[in-house]
Amino acid sequence: MPDPSVSATTADRPGDRLSDRAEDRRGDHAVPGPAIAETKRTLDATPGLIGEPTDAERARTIVTAGRTAALSTVAADSGGVPFGSLVAHAVDELGRPLLCLSDLAEHSRNLTADPRASVLVTEAGDGDPLASGRVTLLGEVSVLAGDERATALASYKAVHPDAFYVEFSDFRIYRLEVTSARFVGGFGRMSWVDAAGYASAEPDPLRPHRAGIVEHMNNDHADSLIGFCRVLAGRPDTATARMLDVDRYGFSVLATDGPAGNPGNPRAVRFGFDAVTDTPLGVRTAMIELVRRVRG
Repeated sequence: MPDPSVSATTADRPGDRLSDRAEDRRGDHAVPGPAIAETKRTLDATPGLIGEPTDAERARTIVTAGRTAALSTVAADSGGVPFGSLVAHAVDELGRPLLCLSDLAEHSRNLTADPRASVLVTEAGDGDPLASGRVTLLGEVSVLAGDERATALASYKAVHPDAFYVEFSDFRIYRLEVTSARFVGGFGRMSWVDAAGYASAEPDPLRPHRAGIVEHMNNDHADSLIGFCRVLAGRPDTATARMLDVDRYGFSVLATDGPAGNPGNPRAVRFGFDAVTDTPLGVRTAMIELVRRVRG
């Protein structure tokens, strides 16, 4: 039987699964009523794994990690047709996108006439891009001034240190006030996240270290991953196992059963940490504890 001690609950975290704060809707871009039911049906059909991040946390992580986005505005000269453009972005402490746009750009002219906009950020990765995560943030854009501009500009330059254009007189700092977010985690996983859930969620602090942790575990501790699957996940026939992902709540492994030379169909297995783990050292400590349980 799987060890229940490796589980971590996702309850009581901001933006958990389907938000129950539908009443906190603002503006034209609030989560649509029919989408609330659609999101619930999707999530009910794809139950959460052990100790996984909420969709709000996943959305914040993708937007924070990204450096470029697709900005969609309402075309001023084309009868309201959506106008898409590529922009560089940063985020503030609430995950709101910060943009540095020229007055000469078409999207700036559009925003002057109609501040409604959306920003699409996609997760970097190899393989089919439609299998990767992405987030569309909806809301209204405003120009920042004074202290707000100075703070936002510092955040933008921290992400884009070579952005020489920020000092040009025709460039302004914009911020998108998020009224709702659409999260898509690949094929078959999607949900709406409301403004409150998105703003209160935290991006995963392990994201910058994820690739290194995954590579290290697969190259140096493949036998431990097999042991986790056989003992802790109740899969005694596991022949191979490779770590796919890691976050502050746990990690995912792709496991196959059967003889090593003739493995069966791979299955994703999720393991949760005993406690939230925000650093690579914390992950190492958690892994050592799991190895101790397997050997015990």
